[in-house]
Amino acid sequence: MLNAICGGLVSVLAQTTEVPFVGEAICVTTSECDNHGKVESVTLTFSSTEYVPSSMQLAFIVTDVNGNSFLIGSREKPYPTVKLVISFGSPAGDSSINQYEVKYVAIRALIGCVTSG
Repeated sequence: MLNAICGGLVSVLAQTTEVPFVGEAICVTTSECDNHGKVESVTLTFSSTEYVPSSMQLAFIVTDVNGNSFLIGSREKPYPTVKLVISFGSPAGDSSINQYEVKYVAIRALIGCVTSG
């Protein structure tokens, strides 16, 4: 976190698992200043046919259209919250879909990163 606050990239050396998504994934970050300093919040929303375990402390890596990667969350508290909404398909044969909303609030919520793999 301190490296990111200073504007540096962080390295992600842990094993990562790619989550395929359906449609468009949206990542929105906002920042606000109050009497206690600057706070950023990020919201990542996406749909997937895969199940992502939401009961664990997870971090997410998102990549923008320019190939830049960003980390949401870390090993330390506060952890991102993951909301899961399961939509079952119609009887006509549509597949079920899992809709995820990931929220994270910290001094620096969207951290530039590089991955090992």
